[in-house]
Amino acid sequence: MLNPNALIQISLTENRTKYWGSSIQEAVSAVRKDFPNETLKIELIGLLSQWSHNPTPQLLYLAKSRISRSLDATYLDSLPRPNMMRIELEPSKSDNWIDFTFMDLFAGIGGFHLALASQGGSLSFASEIDNSAKTTYAMNFGVVPFGDIRSFTRDSSGHPLSEKVIAKTVPPVDIIAAGFPCQPFSLAGVSSRNFHGLEHGLKCEAQGTLFEDILLVARATKPDALILENVRNLASHDSGRTIRVIRNEIIRAGYRIYPEWNNSKSWAVVNSLAVIAQRRKRVYMVCIREDLAVDLENRKGPFEIPTFDTSKATHSLRDVISQDTENTDKEKFQLYGISKKLWQGHQRRSRHHLLKNNGFRAELMTDLSKPAPTLVARYYKDGKDCLIPNKIRNVPPRMLSPRECALLQTFPKKFWIPTSKTSAYKQFGNAITVEVARRIAQSLITYLYT
Repeated sequence: MLNPNALIQISLTENRTKYWGSSIQEAVSAVRKDFPNETLKIELIGLLSQWSHNPTPQLLYLAKSRISRSLDATYLDSLPRPNMMRIELEPSKSDNWIDFTFMDLFAGIGGFHLALASQGGSLSFASEIDNSAKTTYAMNFGVVPFGDIRSFTRDSSGHPLSEKVIAKTVPPVDIIAAGFPCQPFSLAGVSSRNFHGLEHGLKCEAQGTLFEDILLVARATKPDALILENVRNLASHDSGRTIRVIRNEIIRAGYRIYPEWNNSKSWAVVNSLAVIAQRRKRVYMVCIREDLAVDLENRKGPFEIPTFDTSKATHSLRDVISQDTENTDKEKFQLYGISKKLWQGHQRRSRHHLLKNNGFRAELMTDLSKPAPTLVARYYKDGKDCLIPNKIRNVPPRMLSPRECALLQTFPKKFWIPTSKTSAYKQFGNAITVEVARRIAQSLITYLYT
């Protein structure tokens, strides 16, 4: 469980978050007598941080159901509200500034938050299970995300809550964003429970997966659109069965999917190389509520995902590295250089696997004019996926700095990064490329609201 005292100490260490840290400290002190339990305390701090942005009856209901039935709006309004200056992207000429609300599910460190806020969006609800990511999200947006999505969508036995109950707990929004985990789906034809009381029931092949929980929230809150992100091989996973289940369930939930399905393994795949020096391919789906989609298509034609052309991409890893000026080149090798023993092990394994003609290879970036390979969450373990050579002969290479990883994912330069290198590498390896999401958000908001 995320410790509020640790969050206070972290936020008091930097000028831009000191006020926020003080306000959390005041809030914790204010609720200490009423809520001595640490778990309830951080739940309430998370609630307050979101209440300060969006004081809705749904959040009050959530507070009553999860923290204490005695809570009321007067009590919440009497407490100090953590609300710091939030990190934002540098404005782009093509950005919209249209008032709309969004929900950030599987929020990670807030890539979708940045993208949607850049178009005028206001966060109404955020959920993230990883405590380290929650801290990073809080430090950058002044909002502590709620935890496991299943605590809002399921009962204690794991069965889905009704749409009516979920609608009481989760505030309605215009757009839901989610970079959801790709889990195994139940076998086709397996009998499943009556899904949300729909007439005659519904066999939900996504039953029990985290993807189903997104649809539970969507059915209950009926947003205008969903933006979903997943791994590049989503269309080919499990011989194409996974994407069939996902598409079918989205359609059954009342949404039309863009881009149109083309039965290709590369369907909906976007390569980040179009915007930054990283070869990162991910699936992005936009789902518009059926009634809106019909009306908009009649007036404007089908929604189109923006084009991400990599044919003329000239982004180089060298340019990204040069933007990280927090440390000198020498300091970076001192801080992020790998050991001689580890480097020798990488070389030995690379030779061994080369002879076997299989996948293992330590990626030494001898030509920095080229882009980096895909950042991965396991990068913290040994850095083998992207190593920067040392100019000094026979000295081992270094890993990318966490700030360089942030820049490769197009996070703003002032984005707060945890001091733990392990946490930072995991978080950026799991993150979306913000600029890709922003361009998609630009197109979607223009299509929906102009």
